[in-house]
Amino acid sequence: MALKKETKAKVAAKPAKAATTKAVAPKAKKPASKGKTVDAGFKVFAPNSDSVAVAGDFNGWKPFALKKDKTGNWSGNIKLSEGVHQYKLVFNGHYWETDKSNPERTPDGHGGENSILRAKV
Repeated sequence: MALKKETKAKVAAKPAKAATTKAVAPKAKKPASKGKTVDAGFKVFAPNSDSVAVAGDFNGWKPFALKKDKTGNWSGNIKLSEGVHQYKLVFNGHYWETDKSNPERTPDGHGGENSILRAKV
């Protein structure tokens, strides 16, 4: 699998390490015309981050921005095809990290790990 070069997580001026994350179990959706999909919800508590995004094999490793609420929670939904997906969280546009709330991981081919999400319809 070809992955974009990823920057290893470093301590930022606004550290992402204080962030807590929670990948919400995908909810079943009506099948799309070209196959079954599910809505996967992501929620990340990172009040000191300027931006939080999700990047994975489901979106070509292009970060998908999450929206921040008044309490510092970032959230968003992504439509996924049924199956096993790899992803990372991207803080402040530069710091790629595994989802600390998700213990299921796999090697990323660059000396680190990706988080795993299993989408079932």
